[in-house]
Amino acid sequence: MSRWRPETTGGPAWSRLPAARPTAVQRPDTYDLWIRAAGLLVIGAIVFNFVLAFLNTRVMGVSQNIVMLAELVLIAGAMILAADRRAGLYALLAVYLAYVALILAVRPELDLKAIRDGLIPIAFYFLGRRVRDIESVDRVVLLSAGIVVAIGFFEYFLLDLFVANVNVLKYYISRGTLEVGDNLIEDSSLFISGTRMQGRNLLPFLGTHRVSSVFLEPVAMGNYGAFLVLWAAFRKDMAYRGLLFAAACIVIVLGDARFGMMVCFAMIAVMVVYRVVPRLIWLLIPAFITLAMAVYGMSTDALRWEDDLAGRWLHASWLLLKLDTQGVFGISSYGGFLEDNGYAYSLHQLGLIGIAGLWALYIFAPVRSPDAWRFRAPLVTYICLLMVVSASFYSIKTAGLLWFCAGAVDVWRGFAAGRQRGEDPSASR
Repeated sequence: MSRWRPETTGGPAWSRLPAARPTAVQRPDTYDLWIRAAGLLVIGAIVFNFVLAFLNTRVMGVSQNIVMLAELVLIAGAMILAADRRAGLYALLAVYLAYVALILAVRPELDLKAIRDGLIPIAFYFLGRRVRDIESVDRVVLLSAGIVVAIGFFEYFLLDLFVANVNVLKYYISRGTLEVGDNLIEDSSLFISGTRMQGRNLLPFLGTHRVSSVFLEPVAMGNYGAFLVLWAAFRKDMAYRGLLFAAACIVIVLGDARFGMMVCFAMIAVMVVYRVVPRLIWLLIPAFITLAMAVYGMSTDALRWEDDLAGRWLHASWLLLKLDTQGVFGISSYGGFLEDNGYAYSLHQLGLIGIAGLWALYIFAPVRSPDAWRFRAPLVTYICLLMVVSASFYSIKTAGLLWFCAGAVDVWRGFAAGRQRGEDPSASR
């Protein structure tokens, strides 16, 4: 019988067990860096036209190609920051690009704006869906409001110095949007709607000048002010909410945005009743408005339109009726001006199938909290009303922030999550 003898080398038996496998190295959390990059990208989408206008006035000429390249860089940056391992973004992009390639192949003339118009909401919406905390979005909105108000005051109080460095009319002529002689007031360097010829509607003692700030044209200024009201009304527990309301009022008044002010009242009313409205109604609202415009345009015997709410509705109806069947499906060669009617412009650029598909995707997109519909319902109202009188909704300088916030709200846990963490809303106020 053999005796157990300790090993003379290598130590006791238990010391010779296989070494444990090294644990996987934990990747550092780069969210703070990511949210800063996303915020700067959204701010860049708001101010890049202002920067280009400054360069065009003081440094070098800016052509339409440079403007398109700047927008392409911003959209590509949003796509890169929005990319993750989930297939939703890539699948939607593949379907959208295939569809647009089809209608552009059938259309007699190539218009790359049709591609851009749909990429902006897709890129910035999915960028927003990667946000982890809604407070980061609050800070982006507040920062943008501070910039817009500061530049707006600079334009209003130091107009000569402003146009000496940012000649708005010259910039829009250089990029091909306007032509020499389009200005309504001789020697004016502002956008053609930068002066209210018949007098200001909001606080007339401020004069006829309509401030446009970094947006360079008052319509976008008013749209942005209405969106600030929406965000401030929705984010009832955000820090500095009162300041955001004040900034929104300043933006709307400086821009003399009478329609934007009416949109604000409509959005606030919708936030009261949105719970009783079925989702199908929100889906069909654009169809109802389009049908109403078409019927009104065919039935009226008016010969001219005035620059008021009824007149703009009449003008929009006439623009819509300029589309034939091919125009409704986005394959028309019509090259006339449609930007004063967002519905006609949308049908002409992306066609009925494309617009209806993108709209349905947003209306039925899943949300993480029921509180998200407190934002989505007035946002739908905002979009549908603004498109009656303008296609500026597609402009990246306002659409980037809008869709970034929309995506962030859809993945947000809701107000209950903040209360569960023990946050005190009164402290943030």
